[in-house]
Amino acid sequence: MKKFIAFLFYLGLANSYAQDKATYYGLKGHYGFIIAHSSELKPISQTNPFGLQLEYSKLRSSDNAWKTCHCYGRSGFSFAYFNYANPDVLGSSYNLIYFVEPYFTYKGPLKFSLRGSIGATYLDTIYDEENNPENLLFSTHLSFFLGLSLNLNYQLSDNYAINLSANYNHISNGGQKQPNKGMNFPTVSVGIDKIIDHTPLQKKPDSLRFYNPSLSYYMGAFGSLRSSDREAEATNHPLIGITAGGLKPLSGINGINAGVELWYDYSDKKIAENIEVDDSAFSSAINLGHHFHFGNFYFLQQFGIYVTRPKNIQPKWLYQRYSFWYKLHKNWAIGASMIAYGHVADHMDGRLMYILD
Repeated sequence: MKKFIAFLFYLGLANSYAQDKATYYGLKGHYGFIIAHSSELKPISQTNPFGLQLEYSKLRSSDNAWKTCHCYGRSGFSFAYFNYANPDVLGSSYNLIYFVEPYFTYKGPLKFSLRGSIGATYLDTIYDEENNPENLLFSTHLSFFLGLSLNLNYQLSDNYAINLSANYNHISNGGQKQPNKGMNFPTVSVGIDKIIDHTPLQKKPDSLRFYNPSLSYYMGAFGSLRSSDREAEATNHPLIGITAGGLKPLSGINGINAGVELWYDYSDKKIAENIEVDDSAFSSAINLGHHFHFGNFYFLQQFGIYVTRPKNIQPKWLYQRYSFWYKLHKNWAIGASMIAYGHVADHMDGRLMYILD
């Protein structure tokens, strides 16, 4: 999990890794089941999804790539088709995915790795109040795909490898429209890779590692667009906010954090006007949590405790926030964040951060 997090936002960096040569072309088949994470989903979750996945990836072996998470790994793109074995209610999905796959072991023919995936999905069958009221999982054709996989890779030769994977897949629209229960569907996959320009992996020098135990600080701004009608797809009301806090390393890869965040949600203002309640659209909260830090990457998992909130619109006083940051230049970073209440994703935002180490 830790090395996966470090690689997850490893996008657009390939141009700086001139010595990365090994290229992988892959094909794998999936078979799994759907998790009914609430009682109303049980009637439509008694199926076994199956799918096919095509892949293209590069083995990242340069010093710069290794310093990103202090490990070797692959990154690339895939196209995956999943059939949910319930054509009238759930249909199928077509997924364009970016993935990163750090290796825990790299010596010998057998390699153990962990893959993280993020992408976009097109769902051909979604919720409709009259024609498809049972599908509480999907309400928009375009949604987000997230995945996590444990992999065993066996090198048959310099040109071919086979793999066996246990995959956990998630699809939802990030709370942009309801219903949005989202689908969690584990699968087992078997695949084969064609390798071009196989590159043997060597141990990197200890001098490439760096760990600073000092307290660091962050501040930033965030924003998103939300709908005042949670049933609608239009997202035309801005949410804007600021955040600040501290990060205390506990080791070279993880630490604890605390901070505050404040935001104003114009969609909440509109909702308050529509239902005629005297609620402010201003929210503030204290955040406490844990984070992973690998090179230029941060992954924060926090609990948010509301100090102020529109209580008639948001009755819950506790939420989870998951954030990814990537440091672009010196102290500046970009990222994304998601708020969830229990197993229900509420909304996502984009972030511009300043980190003072």
